[in-house]
Amino acid sequence: MLSLTGELLLGTVAGPKRHRNELPDQPDKGWDYDPYAEPTGGLRRTIEGKRQKVDNRLMAAFETNADDALAAWPIRGLARRFPAKDLATLEVLLREYAYRLPGDLPHGVKFVREGGPNDDFYMATDGKGGFWFREIDYQGFNSRRDLFGGLAACAAQQAMTREEEYALESLWHEIWHNRQRGMDQAAKLPKEHLARLFAETLNQVVARLTYPRFIERLGGKAQHQAWVMGNGYGYAPLVRRFLRVTIALGLTTEALAGDLATINAQADLLFGTAIVSRLLAKKSGAAPARIQAALDLLDAREALFSAAVGAIKSPL
Repeated sequence: MLSLTGELLLGTVAGPKRHRNELPDQPDKGWDYDPYAEPTGGLRRTIEGKRQKVDNRLMAAFETNADDALAAWPIRGLARRFPAKDLATLEVLLREYAYRLPGDLPHGVKFVREGGPNDDFYMATDGKGGFWFREIDYQGFNSRRDLFGGLAACAAQQAMTREEEYALESLWHEIWHNRQRGMDQAAKLPKEHLARLFAETLNQVVARLTYPRFIERLGGKAQHQAWVMGNGYGYAPLVRRFLRVTIALGLTTEALAGDLATINAQADLLFGTAIVSRLLAKKSGAAPARIQAALDLLDAREALFSAAVGAIKSPL
């Protein structure tokens, strides 16, 4: 669940299997665990190889309709083919997305509804294919207006506002919850419990690092990722503190994106801080215990957290 402060998640992930002799394009950052980041790449390369051997009129006709010719995969234009203007049509779009990319939504889409389990969120999921949406106004952001505005912009291949782009990142956050294998037990904890807070923080960081590909599949282009990363409303204080830890270690989240995404999808998130600490220690050379001490204080008083961050790279 994505709220202004943070909420519920559950789920299981089953990534797509690679077929023999299939050579996908080089995945972008955050997708190196997913060989199908751009599954129509081989088709496009084949077409380019035929360009000098095919009548120009045929090639022109194909290029005019290239978006539809590649419609078997939602790489570009899914929001145009399945326009979403309300929750009913959004369900159609999400079901089509799940059908075409079951690795992202392994449980399919069971329902898309108004309301939800409580009132402290604007999007939520049960992690098993169910989605709830509410309309919330917050600091100029309107969850309903900006979600459907972003989808309309993708359909028209027009630029989005940063709030519209953030709304689509928020939807991607919920989709990510549906592919997690190790969240069931953490999701049963109180929402203020460290393990659950960290699991939501990790999911939020990963969603913000990887959502541009999701927007591309819908037909749009992300242009406000830096703003979303630093100013997105969901779990904002926790995300900023996580970034402070990586900066103290001399690491960038972009360089960590693939590893963080793999942990988010596959690891037992009851032990999320320990698992991520070992990753950051391997990448930076710092002591894993000191990194975990800082991650365990993401929601603590500023003085405690700052002291733990300051000690991360101190001599042992």
